[in-house]
Amino acid sequence: MNRKLFVELSEIRTTVLDFAWLVLAASYSYLNIGRFDIINGILGFITVFFIHIIINFHNNYMDFRHSKSEEYRKKISTIGVNRESLVIVKKWMYGLTIFPLLIGAFLVYRTNWWTLLIGIICVLIGLSYSAGPKPLNSTMFGSSVVAIAISILIPVVYVYLGTVTSGKLTSSAIINAIIVCLPNTFAMFSAQLCNDTCDLEADKKNGRHTLVTKIGKTNALSLFKASWWLTFLLIPILAVLKVVPYITMIAVLLYPNIWDNYHPYLKEQVKKKTYPLVMKAVVKLVNTYVFLVAVGAIIKLVKAIL
Repeated sequence: MNRKLFVELSEIRTTVLDFAWLVLAASYSYLNIGRFDIINGILGFITVFFIHIIINFHNNYMDFRHSKSEEYRKKISTIGVNRESLVIVKKWMYGLTIFPLLIGAFLVYRTNWWTLLIGIICVLIGLSYSAGPKPLNSTMFGSSVVAIAISILIPVVYVYLGTVTSGKLTSSAIINAIIVCLPNTFAMFSAQLCNDTCDLEADKKNGRHTLVTKIGKTNALSLFKASWWLTFLLIPILAVLKVVPYITMIAVLLYPNIWDNYHPYLKEQVKKKTYPLVMKAVVKLVNTYVFLVAVGAIIKLVKAIL
């Protein structure tokens, strides 16, 4: 397998947000709990990074195997377009698992057995996206589950790993961490809606009953806009309620720039043309929000020192 195909099958570019979630978790932990085990955090990030890549491999593999459309197999699927052997793809998929298994085992040793249970649950959710008798990507719940898993579950896992040994981790701290993640969740949900509207015809041919196939493209576009409005509305609300630092309200100034990125998608839903623009907007918003939360944590730390 050449480098170009590996990048496409692993969708390694999507893993950039995995590090953003780590920064968000560390910043939140310092702001609300007062500490964060950076070693556990980095080990968790490496584990999530490899699991993310493996799941992307798995999704591409299962999508090709389950496809009912020859057009999808030959002209859309990365595996089909590159005429790659399924055996080779499977070998890479299984070979990569050695890294998260080893690092995950070390994390369990450093923390407790709950870490193992959490890891198993996360992996099962990821694999269920495209596997099983009723894959999540073939149901109307796929978009929501993916958005929640990526933008809430992963950061909360980081918070757990970084603070579980401190003795200060409480259920209220976990709930607050979930609330802090909500702007990112709605942004990720809009990205999933964008993906599914672009894939609408292909999904119909492959028998996938996604949320977009259920509500139609027009309603999906309206839901997409509502999701973005909620993203930008939540940030100042959370700041006023002191859930996140006041400085995060600066992120609202990105709205005009974000609009320029996703407005073309509202006019035409083309996977290779307008979907990347929406993803660019999502990454820009998420990174800015996370950066500002981190700045808030640094300001608090400096004030405590002075």
